[in-house]
Amino acid sequence: MRRRSKLLALLLLVGGLSAAAGAAVLTARAEPEFYARAGAPADWETRERAARLPTRLLDFKNEIRSKEVWGDTFTAAELNAFFAEHMCDRDGYGSVLPEKLHSPRVAVDGDRVKVGFRYGHGFWSSVVWVEFRVWLVAGESNLAAVEVCELRAGRLPLGTQSILDKVSEAAREWNIDVTWYRHEGNPVGLFKFFADQPLTPPTQVLTFEAADGKMTVAGRSTLPGAPRAE
Repeated sequence: MRRRSKLLALLLLVGGLSAAAGAAVLTARAEPEFYARAGAPADWETRERAARLPTRLLDFKNEIRSKEVWGDTFTAAELNAFFAEHMCDRDGYGSVLPEKLHSPRVAVDGDRVKVGFRYGHGFWSSVVWVEFRVWLVAGESNLAAVEVCELRAGRLPLGTQSILDKVSEAAREWNIDVTWYRHEGNPVGLFKFFADQPLTPPTQVLTFEAADGKMTVAGRSTLPGAPRAE
């Protein structure tokens, strides 16, 4: 009887662990609704606009250097079309993503931005995604706050610290300094754009907004030889 009891307890333990592992796998593999909804758009005109996105980004970068007033708006639909065409594997633009991440998708719901990536391939793959809010800090030049509201693999919550460290490292390559703190349990990053510029920067971001399915960035620059605006 004692041996049978031990065997039964062992079977129950193995069964419980298997069920827990299976539930964790299913939770991690659950695809968030926004990611499935973004999909690969079939509209030809949207795909055509997405094909011009790299040129638009390059022109936008040049405008910051050459125009006093600059800005542009990028829709989630345009970004998703570009992602579907050019970032589903490690070739081309997909090579800029960390290893094993591919097929990014984005959604803008109200003032919340959701960005997801497929991690791995096949049955064991999962969608790693983040939901955040972003706003410009009042009274500061080129300082944006980003509040991380959710960070998950499927429906499974993820630890944030190592991921936030990687975000900071990547931002520095784009001349952005990042400082993290916590507000009501959520990580909040202060992103200082054009970090190598002086205290009164010649380039200022005046609008950084996510709303109504699109993201808008605008600002002004003091061109060489032009009087600096007070």
